[in-house]
Amino acid sequence: MSWSLTYDGIDLSAYGLIVTSPSPALVGFIGADLIQLPDLSYATGSILPPKSLNLSVIVKAASSALLKSYLDSIKRICGQRQEKQLRLDILDDRYFLARYEGLNGRMISPYAFEGELVFSADDPLAFKLTETSSDFNINADPKTITEAVGGTAYVKPVYTITAGENHVGITLKIENTDTGEELQWEGDLANGEVLTIDVGLWVVKKEGTEDMADVSGQFPRLIPGEDNHIKVTGFSNTGTLNITYRERYL
Repeated sequence: MSWSLTYDGIDLSAYGLIVTSPSPALVGFIGADLIQLPDLSYATGSILPPKSLNLSVIVKAASSALLKSYLDSIKRICGQRQEKQLRLDILDDRYFLARYEGLNGRMISPYAFEGELVFSADDPLAFKLTETSSDFNINADPKTITEAVGGTAYVKPVYTITAGENHVGITLKIENTDTGEELQWEGDLANGEVLTIDVGLWVVKKEGTEDMADVSGQFPRLIPGEDNHIKVTGFSNTGTLNITYRERYL
């Protein structure tokens, strides 16, 4: 079995490209900024540096002219100046958002090129291909629901809360009791109105319009590989909650 890749929705196996070593994509690194003192060093909180995806590849063709055409096509498809979705056949359940950096190598015969295809993922975490969307009834106050999350890295979901009655001057609280992260929003919601909490963008919207004047606390993330317990307080017992996210991988 041979592996290839898809970039920006285009399968590069159609241009004779075979990935012979995808190992950099399988490795995750966590770093830290160090302050060196004479006898020891201190580190701030760990950070996720950009991931360099250096993929060993071979491009094969039936003729020398076709090989040159294949290489031109690969550079044209990949050589964009924005990040695009990169999928590797060996990791068929996830993708990276990656920028093309270059294609280096040499002709090893009139019909074959061997080299390295290089991408950079500024967000080093991979995304699961399929999106998870879970719906819950808020039929108690407070209400705690359980969401089982996979992957290997923290998830930043979107919480969508729909009012089932008129709410005036409420303090709505959304807490992940497993992380202790809780967000509070104060305001009014009419029956059927929607409040959206986007953890990745750090923004709360009411009916699609930013509503951050009375927001405090922390945006609650989801822990990978275990059950997360999300507690909703101050929303009576007639609304609904939707949690939408993609699992992430280090």
